[in-house]
Amino acid sequence: MKKIFLAFAFIFFIQAFSQKNIRKFSVDYNRNIETYFLAEILSAEHRRNNKDFELYKIKECSVYQPIVKKSIDKFVHLKDSKIAFATAELNDVLLEKYGLGNDALMKSLLYHEEFPSNGWINEYKFEFSRLTREQNNEVTILIKNYLSELSKFYAQEKIGLFFNENKSFYQAAAKEYMKQIPSGFTDAMEQFYGEKFNSYTILISPIMMWPISDNEGRGIGADVTLKSGSKNIYEIASPFVKVERAGQFGYDNQFQARFLSIHEFGHSFVNKEVYKHPEKLQKFKDLFEKSELKQAMIKTGGYGDYQTCVAEHLVRLGEIETAKIQKDFERAKKLEDYHLKNNFIFLPQLQNKIKDYHSNRSKYKTFGDFVPELLNVFKDSNVEFINSKLKNQEVIIFRFIFISGNIVRI
Repeated sequence: MKKIFLAFAFIFFIQAFSQKNIRKFSVDYNRNIETYFLAEILSAEHRRNNKDFELYKIKECSVYQPIVKKSIDKFVHLKDSKIAFATAELNDVLLEKYGLGNDALMKSLLYHEEFPSNGWINEYKFEFSRLTREQNNEVTILIKNYLSELSKFYAQEKIGLFFNENKSFYQAAAKEYMKQIPSGFTDAMEQFYGEKFNSYTILISPIMMWPISDNEGRGIGADVTLKSGSKNIYEIASPFVKVERAGQFGYDNQFQARFLSIHEFGHSFVNKEVYKHPEKLQKFKDLFEKSELKQAMIKTGGYGDYQTCVAEHLVRLGEIETAKIQKDFERAKKLEDYHLKNNFIFLPQLQNKIKDYHSNRSKYKTFGDFVPELLNVFKDSNVEFINSKLKNQEVIIFRFIFISGNIVRI
């Protein structure tokens, strides 16, 4: 009897451990995030900054994003509501005064308990390295006041009913995304970075508008530190496939799903380590601004800041190394080609440098321990090298377009 009891106990332990690992990664949606993007749609006509682009997004995305179309049809009468003006004002102030975009709001939306709750998961403070302490405090108050209004909007207009009406779409979209994700990729990321987080969650956002071209969408990374001290990390994903027939939900593209997810999760590992070394980053600043790299990075993805340029390079390095750990060398090669075409010219040097990290893990326990060595690649470069690499990239891209006979998005 004792042996039987121990056997059952062992099986129970294994099942519990397995379920815990499964629950560590999930695909879901968040009512706070979706409510915000609904408010953003309603605010478009009241924007001072980017008004034309916001209106273009509505016109374009409502054609092939069903939830965008449904939300417009259902809530168009609220375009002059208090929340519409508040959302426009918030975005314009963040852009004009603080140089921030709507991605800066995502973290606060996740720190706030899901609507209709008015509570917070943990104390929220906005922090951005380029702002002063006073400015960070100002933004914190600005965002908290806005979320209070957004919560009231959710309750007063019964926004929850809209999500219930479209629950089957959200569930199917989450399943569609889950199908694209490689098994065990979070384990591979943790192995590479030498660090673990409490959970990894992809939050689909069928209502987030991002004009789709060549199956490219928008991903936004965010993280939440719990009261226990552990951290949950997130990727918020717009659709990247046009929904043009029944049975489509906007996420049926394996390369883009894997790229966006591993990329945005990667920022939680990378950014905090990069910003620990302002002196090395500062030495790269002149090279970034005096060479043609700044303009190239702006064209690539709006990466007009030298610190962002470095972080984006290292995140992409992590994507490639994660694929290699999973022995998915085809994915690794596709990522290399994709990123080199998009002006990430330091990748070959970083890939060569990271070999020292892999062969000295007893010395470098975590990726953060090795980041100073990787930053040397940037600060020890020169303008001539950077410009010549960018010129070579232009020649390669031109040849690709000429040979294939197609126009590609660069």
